[in-house]
Amino acid sequence: MAIQHYKVLHDYVRANKTVVDEYDDVELQLLEGELPADLKGVLYRNGNGRFAHQGVWYDHLFDGDGMISRFEFDGQKVRYRNRYVRTREFLEEEKAGRMLHRSFGTNLPGGLLKNAFRMQFKNAANTSVVSHGGHMMALWEGGWPHRIDPVTLETIDRYDYDGVLKNRFSWFDSQIMPEMPFSAHPKIHPDTGVLYNFGTVAGTKQRLVLYKVSPGGKAMIDQIIEMDDMTFSHDFVVTQSGHRILFLTPVAFDMPRALLGFTSPAASIRVDRNKPTLILVIDPDGTIHRLTTDFCFVFHFVNGYQEHDGKLIVDGLMLDYFPASDLMKAYLNGDVADDGMGARFTRYTIDLATKQVTHTPLADYEGELPEIHPDRVGKPYQYTWGIGRPLSHSRPLADQLVKIDVTTGRGMHTGDDHTLPSEPIVVPRPASTAEDDAWLLYLRFDDRMKTTDLVVADAATLTTTARLRLPHNIPLGFHGLWLPEGGL
Repeated sequence: MAIQHYKVLHDYVRANKTVVDEYDDVELQLLEGELPADLKGVLYRNGNGRFAHQGVWYDHLFDGDGMISRFEFDGQKVRYRNRYVRTREFLEEEKAGRMLHRSFGTNLPGGLLKNAFRMQFKNAANTSVVSHGGHMMALWEGGWPHRIDPVTLETIDRYDYDGVLKNRFSWFDSQIMPEMPFSAHPKIHPDTGVLYNFGTVAGTKQRLVLYKVSPGGKAMIDQIIEMDDMTFSHDFVVTQSGHRILFLTPVAFDMPRALLGFTSPAASIRVDRNKPTLILVIDPDGTIHRLTTDFCFVFHFVNGYQEHDGKLIVDGLMLDYFPASDLMKAYLNGDVADDGMGARFTRYTIDLATKQVTHTPLADYEGELPEIHPDRVGKPYQYTWGIGRPLSHSRPLADQLVKIDVTTGRGMHTGDDHTLPSEPIVVPRPASTAEDDAWLLYLRFDDRMKTTDLVVADAATLTTTARLRLPHNIPLGFHGLWLPEGGL
């Protein structure tokens, strides 16, 4: 497997080594085009605010402290604010002036002495942001949410939904994992407003805990599923019909090496690609179906729904391998393997009556961070947008903004060798009826100027409508949220 070095990626990581400044309501400079007069609301984005901390580079893309960015649109201008999430670990490390906590993919400096038997890892609060039940929260899949003030972005608290997320399985279980995880990809049912989520809880038994949160914010444990083996899932699907669908990739952890501090938790993950991936389907009445498919790993699903004949459709970005931590470390150096992406737009069809699972490519594109029209979540749909590349692209980088028609397999893309885009957030135009009659909001890094811009693009054509300059570079982040004017 040949490794290539990419200047745009190297420059992007170096330009965002550590975000130092936190801004308060700075008006962004309009460089190109014109802001739509009826684009009014707030874009929130969450992601790692730095790739290095206290002079130490992280070994994994997912380890940096979470930083929320807020972009307020009033139809004439955009005002920007950013804040690190003040997690307990963030505050302790800022006060000490050094790293104090192991992360998912990064051990502390100092070797075994500093890392052995430290099994409580930093809650980075860096993956996504959700608004539901009167709360705005920064999420990270390995622990509790953090509530955030939606206007000031100040951190309110580490939130356990009034004790629901406390680990009460046993005293020993609570010592291993006191905080039951609340994943970073909750789903809100399109009709009921109920939020569904899950968490993988390690301990005396491997458990998959399913949560349900009412529109008013009251949480409960909906189901506890004991697992025979250790599995991993980052995302899941909720359909309008009420089905919850999880793809559980078989993994194993080299616990002795991780426990003794020889490796980080991420580096201790092992997978057996000869084992199938388990698919769990939870019916609306709670019935659990267990099916299998060929080994795969899906970071992110596009959408899912039930067809008229009862079959379930699940679309996602399918990898036929589990991304190892050494690939993530290489990425932070600007290095990518020639076949290093490989997440293919793929459709899975699940027939619960026959227990059959089939899959087929949706398009000749690879990609990540897919988004759809918010009104199509859990329902049949036509378009998805994300970052990626056509299979014919000469570089294994997700350096293109892409649009896929999932009904025809046709795609389009835009980008160049000097820019990297973030996940695009889909904002429907007021009173629009066409699914792609919308704007795309995304960040873009340019290695020629070493700058980061906010771009408003036409969702139908991908052409730029407006481009605005941020006052500093920030990482492109992972996931975002749009709240229309008056939508808090």
